[in-house]
Amino acid sequence: MHVLTIGGAGQLGHFILKHLASEGHELSIIGIGTPPEEGYLPIGTHYIECDVEKASEEEIQRHFKGVNTVIHAAGADGRNMFPRPAINGFRDANVKPIPHIINAMRAVGASRLIILGSYYTAMHRVYPDLNIPAKSAYVRSRIEQTKAAFEHAGEHLSVAVLELPYIFGAAPGRGTLWGFYMDAIKNSSGSLAVHAGGTACITMNQVGLAAAHAALYSKGHKCYPIGNINLTYVEIYQYFANALNVECDIIPRKPEYFRAKAIENLKRLQASGMESAYDPLGLLDIEDQLLYIDPLPSMQALNFQPEDILTAIKESVDATLRYQGRGPGSLDSREK
Repeated sequence: MHVLTIGGAGQLGHFILKHLASEGHELSIIGIGTPPEEGYLPIGTHYIECDVEKASEEEIQRHFKGVNTVIHAAGADGRNMFPRPAINGFRDANVKPIPHIINAMRAVGASRLIILGSYYTAMHRVYPDLNIPAKSAYVRSRIEQTKAAFEHAGEHLSVAVLELPYIFGAAPGRGTLWGFYMDAIKNSSGSLAVHAGGTACITMNQVGLAAAHAALYSKGHKCYPIGNINLTYVEIYQYFANALNVECDIIPRKPEYFRAKAIENLKRLQASGMESAYDPLGLLDIEDQLLYIDPLPSMQALNFQPEDILTAIKESVDATLRYQGRGPGSLDSREK
């Protein structure tokens, strides 16, 4: 089988392609700029330089020739921000390319599309009263992305959306997204207030396995909220502190504790004309909830096993210390 991964040069792409290569499949990736360093991708992976967000449908179709399955692992995520209203930027990145991709797939006879999406779309289905899309232009774009994919695919093209929670681990020679956790702990002076909620967590290797298996076997139109273990933010921060060998008292706080800082962040964003992936005030209510799932159904459906999340967090810490990393979108991160 010939599998093409859009965004395959990223961290998750490394793990997805590793598992596909182990089963002998032909591999191509689409990326922007120069190919990754030698050894990062399996031997024989064909690299195609193309910006899918800007490419014409004809150009995409040309790159899809001979492909059976497409994994879409690109687009904008929670690290991005755009000029207000940000939903326009997120739609351009996440929703607009979908019809072009599916039309090109149909033209070349590809039959299966896998999209790496957001865990919060699953949480919106489970907890509609939280109204997460109203608090996040990013999540709204992911919901629209899934709807567009299902509608354009029709009955004869399979679409699987993997809804990804917190992801730990590290690809070779790369930093991670968790530098902001580590900075908070190192600058804590012995105690750190964090949100009282929690989330599902998973390793990069598990995401790679789940995506590879979905690419080979998924049928119909399905959303898979995937996870390995549910943890509170207190537990996650404590594991990071332990990995850093920093003694830190992690204290859960309710949303009101963080409100003043959130208002300050919101004012700075508004003054700059920018909007982040999540509304700073709306995010307070979201991160106060225990947004958990039963991981077993997706583990069984996508054939991946439990892994040690503590080892994966340690890998994240070690990689970030060595190679640095970039966390959620903020004016501060843009200024550095």
